[in-house]
Amino acid sequence: MKQRMLSVLQSHERPPARAPFLADIERDNIMTLTLPPFAAGRAVPRGQTLTRKSDQWAVSEDKSVALFRKGTILTQLREGKFGLRKHDRKLILCSAGKSLEWWSTKSKTQKGHVSLSAIQEVRIGFQTDFFNKYQDRLDPEVCVSIIYGRSQPATMLHFLAYTSQQAERVAAGLQKLAAAGSNNPSTQSKADAMHETWLKEMFVAADKNSGGTLSFDETLGLLNRINAGLSTKQAKRMFKEADVNASSPEEQGLDFDEFKEFYRTLSRREELSNLLTIHARGTDCFTPESLMKFLVQTQKMDVTEEDCTRLILENEPVAECREQKLLSYDGFERLMKGPTGAAYNCEHTSEVYQDMTQPLSHYYIASSHNTYLTGDQLKSPSSVEAYIRPLKLGCRCVELDCWDGPDGNPIIYHGHTLTSKIKFADVIRLINLFGFQTSNYPIILSIENHCSLEQQSCMANIMIDVFGERLNVLDSDQSRTHLPSPEELKGKVLVKNKKLSNDADDDEEGWVSDEDEGDEMTTNLKSRKRPSNVSLSPPSQAASPNARSPTPGEDSMDAFDPDSAEAWKPATEKHKLKLAKDLSRLVNYVEAVSFKGFEYSFAHGRYHHMSSFAEKKAMSCAQRRHVKKFLKYNSRQLSRIYPAGSRISSSNYNPIPLWNAGCQIVALNYQTNCPEMDLNLGLFRNNGMSGYILKPAPLVNPTADVPFDPFKPDTFSYFRPRDVTVTIISAQQLPKPKGVEKGEVIDPYVALQVLGVEHDSHTYLTKYVDDNGFNPRWNEKFRFVVKVPDLCLLRFVVRDKDVLSQDDLIGQATIPLLSMTQGFRHITLDGEGVEGASLFIHFTISDYVPPIKRKKGFFSRLRNKSKQPAADSEDKNRPPALADNLGRDDKDTEMLSTSDEMTLPDGAAIPTIITETVEEEDMDGEESAERADNNADDVQSADLDLAGVTATGAASAKTAEEEQAIIDEQIRQEQEEEAQLARDAENPDPAPASDDDTEDEEDGVEAQAM
Repeated sequence: MKQRMLSVLQSHERPPARAPFLADIERDNIMTLTLPPFAAGRAVPRGQTLTRKSDQWAVSEDKSVALFRKGTILTQLREGKFGLRKHDRKLILCSAGKSLEWWSTKSKTQKGHVSLSAIQEVRIGFQTDFFNKYQDRLDPEVCVSIIYGRSQPATMLHFLAYTSQQAERVAAGLQKLAAAGSNNPSTQSKADAMHETWLKEMFVAADKNSGGTLSFDETLGLLNRINAGLSTKQAKRMFKEADVNASSPEEQGLDFDEFKEFYRTLSRREELSNLLTIHARGTDCFTPESLMKFLVQTQKMDVTEEDCTRLILENEPVAECREQKLLSYDGFERLMKGPTGAAYNCEHTSEVYQDMTQPLSHYYIASSHNTYLTGDQLKSPSSVEAYIRPLKLGCRCVELDCWDGPDGNPIIYHGHTLTSKIKFADVIRLINLFGFQTSNYPIILSIENHCSLEQQSCMANIMIDVFGERLNVLDSDQSRTHLPSPEELKGKVLVKNKKLSNDADDDEEGWVSDEDEGDEMTTNLKSRKRPSNVSLSPPSQAASPNARSPTPGEDSMDAFDPDSAEAWKPATEKHKLKLAKDLSRLVNYVEAVSFKGFEYSFAHGRYHHMSSFAEKKAMSCAQRRHVKKFLKYNSRQLSRIYPAGSRISSSNYNPIPLWNAGCQIVALNYQTNCPEMDLNLGLFRNNGMSGYILKPAPLVNPTADVPFDPFKPDTFSYFRPRDVTVTIISAQQLPKPKGVEKGEVIDPYVALQVLGVEHDSHTYLTKYVDDNGFNPRWNEKFRFVVKVPDLCLLRFVVRDKDVLSQDDLIGQATIPLLSMTQGFRHITLDGEGVEGASLFIHFTISDYVPPIKRKKGFFSRLRNKSKQPAADSEDKNRPPALADNLGRDDKDTEMLSTSDEMTLPDGAAIPTIITETVEEEDMDGEESAERADNNADDVQSADLDLAGVTATGAASAKTAEEEQAIIDEQIRQEQEEEAQLARDAENPDPAPASDDDTEDEEDGVEAQAM
């Protein structure tokens, strides 16, 4: 067996000097290709093109395409039961040129295919776990890895080329083809390409007899598969209209082109059609002028007529309309589902727009915990690939648990567990290759050091050799009073570890305390004897209608005093560790120190000292009693929070209380898909995915007269409160959750979660729609006030209502409130198997104008009455309070402590107007009235748009909307009256009183005298 394996590998150790298929290449005098210099191995990131040494294009687009149209032969490597297996495969483009196929050279049968738009990247060299296993037996220049799809872990194909030139041509060609299929403006957009591929896959799957057409029965099965709640009669009518080529009833069937037209008719959306008719002045097409008016007035965008002409040319699929500069319905739908109609501000996601010159302590930093793991904390594989995904998502702080390895080479794994081991050197090479592709701002390597002196020195040498000038080796400036900025450290790598004191002797090592986060998990495992199927996390208390912090006496941590000597005493006695000076010299601006209390840090802490906090103690510091001290500490020094050792399943904790307390490095398990990670990814998608989000100014100014406290509304005056209105209109292409029975159609509803400081956190639920996941419509409006908008996230969660079990998660999207764009917007849902699914909403935001206090009149009583649902008017289609807890995965059965939970409020009543009166300082009457008028005009304009877009045929819905419109109009008139009263009160030159008024005043004086 061993000889067979060696023979497979040795056949590629010495590639032939000339491969037969390269003859045509050499006749074209193609020069030898070179890759950009890297520390080791080679990688070809998506969108990056190989060049000659003369900086000219090495391979033209036509020649790259021609290579794959003709086909090229590579050797595919796979691991089987009996070792490594090799198969010669011919890689060739399909006839349509939209997917890559690989065929067996022996049996002449197709072995697989992948859409070009699904190819994420192509790597050359030892840049995957697969090839890292065979470094001592393979030539890195002929190793080719193709990564495709969105699944986690990533899906890969591994090939061996015959020469390095062939490997480079294959990599360059595939990257160009993938980029041309998804990003080239002259072709379909990436979304269109994905949609076309999805339709083709649906068509092929429904074509049971592989005849190339769909019968009516096959079409009915497909409609059920895509959750379209369509009656048989309606489906039959649409089928006949689309089947234009059928000459007889026996020949009925939809080919792919007819199926696309059938699907186009099926998916035509009434709400978009109404929106087009309203704003295109009664016609069925936008002109540049009418499109500009729509984008400026309704969508609140800053565009010119030239911009609108460009948008029409980019999005209109009909050539005749493009020539006349008209945008039809199909073009309008593409525009609204593209970046122009996205709810998450494209300028915030595509570029760095925040000030990056402030100290590092003034930023939230995207951080990963135990980055090397692909699953749980006990026995899951460790992988170099696990570092690539977080780095591509903008993560700027990754963790390396380092231990002594064989042959003097340090390794990374979760110590004292069954997790597999990977080489420290491989991880450093991967970080160097992929660390600065998404963001060029500094990376922090959080090193947990358990190595001997010799291997510590080896670690230092590896980092110096691989990172080169990127490694920041300068000592921290003792004259500074604050950390350097991300801009100052751009492109640098920082090492977080213990550091020897300056007064240490000149020996090559010194003693430091061993900071072992794994000790907490080991202690938990030893102290708790439970069955393996029982969670090790502490049990949760009953969900509270309104999430709040425990009152004293409810939790043992209430007595926690962060400034006492016992508070930070470890559960087990800390060991002393010898630290090599070679490694100590690499530590400068992120020096790990043991935390000894806030008062000690204020008196003795240096700006470059950073402490790590276990989850439970960090949550205690972020509670009411200590949050001001935590905010003060985090304004100057970095803090790192890591999950509790009891989270064996790699579940995550709620990061929001810690962000509210100013904690910068809130480390989460990136390998776990859960609500907490949704919040993390939603936040750090902002600011160009740089991995650094500037904290609001009040969080970094502890010297203010009244320091900010996230639990005290009287300190919220530093922020501009906002009046927010969200209308959930409809959804598109919602998939069935896993485990749904065949033939069942989902009943979706939407939960809008407002997450931030405790005072602002609420959840609003729509009704659920029976049997429609294809295009459900809700048309429900929620209006609320956000006091601290800078710390607020909006999370849109779509679920399938299930009477007998827990509601299944379909998809979600998380967006910072201040990164939401106004108007009619599409929200792309994230989640497993939700490609193409989206929500359609209407969103407005304005400065909140507190109401002027006066005696309640008729309209005020009417408004208050409208808030109270009738006792006997319970809506059977309104889901009950949703038990969606932050602090655990949706699939996880772990019960967590109350401090980890995000609970949704009880009660089915969904407010359609502002539901709370907020006590604020009185504003200037004239200013308040002016802002009230402006806000009222905006709301009225938005309501007029929504009235046309959300119109339905249901009489009951119309009645409810008309009743609400009357109430809203009465409220608006009342606000105008209040504004007029305010203006009259502030008028410095009041009109002279009439005789009647004078007489009334005199009567009043006489009455008082009596």
